[in-house]
Amino acid sequence: MIETNRVFSPSFVSALLSTLLASSAFLPSAHAAPPLPTVTISDEALAAEDIHTAVAHPGALPHHMDVPAYIVADARKVAHIRPVGSGRVLDVAVVAGQMVTKGQPLLTYENFTLNDDTQQRLSAEAALQEARARRENARQLYDRARTLKGGAVSVGELERRGAALREADALVHGREAALRSMAEHLRRYQSSMEHPDEGKSVVVSPISGIVTSINVATGQEMTASGVAPVEIENLSHVWIVSQVDEEAAPRIRPGDRQLTWLSPGEAPLSSRIDVIEGHVDTKTQHILARSLVENPQQQLRPGMLVKTRLFSSDKVEGVLIPSTALQTFAGSPCVFVLTAPHRYSLRIVKTGPSLEGQTIITAGLQGGETVVTQGSFTLKSQAILAPSAEANG
Repeated sequence: MIETNRVFSPSFVSALLSTLLASSAFLPSAHAAPPLPTVTISDEALAAEDIHTAVAHPGALPHHMDVPAYIVADARKVAHIRPVGSGRVLDVAVVAGQMVTKGQPLLTYENFTLNDDTQQRLSAEAALQEARARRENARQLYDRARTLKGGAVSVGELERRGAALREADALVHGREAALRSMAEHLRRYQSSMEHPDEGKSVVVSPISGIVTSINVATGQEMTASGVAPVEIENLSHVWIVSQVDEEAAPRIRPGDRQLTWLSPGEAPLSSRIDVIEGHVDTKTQHILARSLVENPQQQLRPGMLVKTRLFSSDKVEGVLIPSTALQTFAGSPCVFVLTAPHRYSLRIVKTGPSLEGQTIITAGLQGGETVVTQGSFTLKSQAILAPSAEANG
């Protein structure tokens, strides 16, 4: 059973009152604070009420705050997608705000410059074939002249045919070089960002990210030097922006630890605070703390709302107890401390941070003392039901 310590002896009460009246002239005018209750509870009652205890031990916890946060893209990593050539847009395959993956088609256009360059390459190939035929003819004439040298063909004619062969050979080398240059020029239309297809070109995304703007429409002409038709934000890294109350902001600094929960029940993402803005954001009326994190799976998307826990690098020292041991008495935090066998005294304490079911006590409790954890509310109820003087009797 649970019971509070009570005094029932009339003679004790009479003697106590006489003593108080006799010494009243020496008491201060202000009333002394009433004594705090002590509850006596047997081992059987401990088990019956499922009351547990724990031993306080020295420790430290950091100040921390749980605040709302949101995700924004890293503006330094915006890809401005431009076509290699110039032409007319045939189809736009994405819209602003859409998530895209690397290699995904963005738009298709009729590539005027590709068509022109392709025609020039065909002309260059025909010119090379003509030059090679001319060289072959010059070689045959020269070889025949060498055979007939000194007879039907004079030495002068042999030299003239030799010069013609050298000229034809130089022409072939020149046109081969021109064709190689043209082929190299055409290769720029075939890349990780653009694929040619029978006079058309398909522009694809070079990265995974989110489309931030579309600056062209079907039927519109565009050039490689004009405004980028598509802009994509690279989401390989994103900012987690935490909204901190102005009065709490001085407790955190760049480099302090941060946890981010994408959804309840999931393991948090660990990072460090990178930047703390030095002014109050006009939209949110908060100080913004930014943490840049890797986002390889693209699970963090701009605009997503998350919850963060920001830890101060400064820790508060004291004694650690389970948070379930804390109750309130007369508006102050308190615990029930084992002071003698079966006796638990209510103790007013000063608290520091709480974290993961533990609370730091900065005053009112010593390491090694035993406190009631589960069931502390039962003891508090018993103490409240008994008058203070009797409960401490």
